[in-house]
Amino acid sequence: MLTTIAAFGENGWLDWWGAMKENGVVIVTDWETAYYTNFSGSSGRGPQPMVVSYASSPAAELIYSDPKLDESPTASIVADDTCWRQIEFAGILKGTPNRELAEKFIDFLLSKDFQEDMPLQMFVFPVLNGAAVPEDFTKAPQIPAKPASLDPALIAENRDKWVQEWTLLMLK
Repeated sequence: MLTTIAAFGENGWLDWWGAMKENGVVIVTDWETAYYTNFSGSSGRGPQPMVVSYASSPAAELIYSDPKLDESPTASIVADDTCWRQIEFAGILKGTPNRELAEKFIDFLLSKDFQEDMPLQMFVFPVLNGAAVPEDFTKAPQIPAKPASLDPALIAENRDKWVQEWTLLMLK
């Protein structure tokens, strides 16, 4: 959604989604259904030729392939301004009665051991500078040079409205 707002602006992004809906876009409740059941490029062998996923999905195709593949059957669209950089956060809630324990948990999440283990567990890149990425993980991911972006203040101001507009158009 945010990529389309960045690409087409606040006055054009819903038109793009409306055209997608008219063209038969399929929206499902979860990633696993989209990837393994509906997507024709994965092991699910469904009817849809494209799926919203991660730049690391081609590496997962290689790592979990049976029989082993040398080349991923999937690829990512990573041209300038065509994808969104997803950053996952962890934080400590204000007023928590377990502040010290929460800080230890954040320290664990930022530890080199955890950061180096995470790519093959969650198929995301580590945030810690110097954390090694497993070789298997680096065989196929395509890292976008210039993902789409919007001012975080604009997102904060409009997020709820945009989600509501998208939901009304696409799911009603």
